Amino acid sequence: DGFVKEPAVATRENFVAANYDDEGLEKVKLEDGVRIHENTKVMLEVYARENNKPIVKPFVLVIARDVEHANSLLETVEADTFFEGRYKGKVIQVHSKLTGEERDETVEQLINVEKPENPTEIVIHVNMLKEGWDVTNLYTIIPLRAANSQTLVEQSIGRGLRLPYGKRTGVAAVDMLTIVS
Repeated sequence: DGFVKEPAVATRENFVAANYDDEGLEKVKLEDGVRIHENTKVMLEVYARENNKPIVKPFVLVIARDVEHANSLLETVEADTFFEGRYKGKVIQVHSKLTGEERDETVEQLINVEKPENPTEIVIHVNMLKEGWDVTNLYTIIPLRAANSQTLVEQSIGRGLRLPYGKRTGVAAVDMLTIVS
């Protein structure tokens, strides 16, 4: 209908997953997803400037298996060795074990993730963002856990289908949600 993003799956040509252990495969997916994110960020800014529109700051949604996995991913993504440390302080975790002030701060960051001044570029979540949380600036999803139901897959993809300008622009990078596979 032209009112939602076009979902697309990103894969590598001639990629053989069997050549990687779980940790290596996860690293490839994270790196590929962040490269896609960085390209999308540039394309969105170019579109906005060329069309006199507000700049949209995209973010990545990483789906973790459990809280321990999410903690490990946070450590990896905020490390100086991951994209030269560019994502340090730009990652939030969302899971059921957050409590008190930490939970309140995270919820506040999630609520404001669409605002350009919000530094969040990567959201790592564990079974928390299901129905009722739709944003217009989610552009890349990196699923790092097996989806055990079609509903879970649909809910995850559904988080990022809203278009930031209300309708498709005709520019693939602006109109597409990428799922890293």
